[in-house]
This record gives sequence, C-alpha cells and structure tokens, in this order.
Amino acid sequence: MGASGWMFRKGEYVTEKDLDIIIDIFTEMVFYSSNKLNISSGERVHTTVSFFNDEWVRKWDEDELDSLDDNDHIRIYFFPDMEMKYGKYIPSMGEKVPAFIYFEDISGRGRLLLEFLHRYFKLFPEDVFMEMHFYTKDDIDKLYAKVPWNETWMYEDPKTF
Repeated sequence: MGASGWMFRKGEYVTEKDLDIIIDIFTEMVFYSSNKLNISSGERVHTTVSFFNDEWVRKWDEDELDSLDDNDHIRIYFFPDMEMKYGKYIPSMGEKVPAFIYFEDISGRGRLLLEFLHRYFKLFPEDVFMEMHFYTKDDIDKLYAKVPWNETWMYEDPKTF
C-alpha cells in the first residue's frame, strides 16, 4: 500500500451534501462512483466510495490488469463527524482540525489527484490537502498552471512550486 492523503476543513462539520459535491466533481471528470458503502466501525461512521473511468473498466473487462493506470481509479473514505482527537495542527488554519476525507493509496495518482483538487478548491478554497506536506488552494493553483508538472508533486514541499 502506498501513501495516503487527507483533506481538512476548519470550523464546520461536513455533511452528506459535501460528499455529493465530491461525487459530482469526479463525475465532471468522467469518473463513475461505485461501491458507496456506509460503514459503522466502533465509534466512527464513514462512507467509502470508489471512482473509476472508462479506460479502467475497459482494461479490467479485457483482463489487461498489468496495464491498469493508477490515474484511472481511486478510493476515498468520507468521515462526516470526525472527532478532534483524529485531528492535525494545520499551520494555515492556525489550529488543530479533524480530517474528513481520506484518499487511499495516492501513489501513482498525481494527475488524477491534481485535477480533482484543482476543481475542488474552486468550491472550497479554505480547505487544506495533506500528504507529506500541506497544500492550500494557492499551492494547487501554482502547480496546476506549471506545465509540464511532476507526477510526484504530492511528495514535494509546496514552497518549491
């Protein structure tokens, strides 16, 4: 399993409406959602959703599993009421904030994730994405405008963009 990413929002709990917006963003990117499962595990309740595109489906159906591109699929976990004990201090927010989206295994998904975040931050400019470093809307905008860009951007300090 590779690296994972997290999304943070200050000052308010996210709702199912936020998850619907996230699904809509992936749909605009021509991804389909499947396996939307609501899971209650101990004290935490979350929803998991898988996203994939036509190319991934074609390769899967034609048993071309060795040629699957990681940028053609991703799974997220959505936590609508994450407790603060699972939070992280976010420097740009100036406080500890709970994560509400967990991106499972983002390794090899730099192009997919950058496109998603570029669209997402247009709607939620105050949120913050984190893998090794924290990324704000400004960081993602700079990276998105930089052509060509590095597929492993999510492991680089945004101060270098």
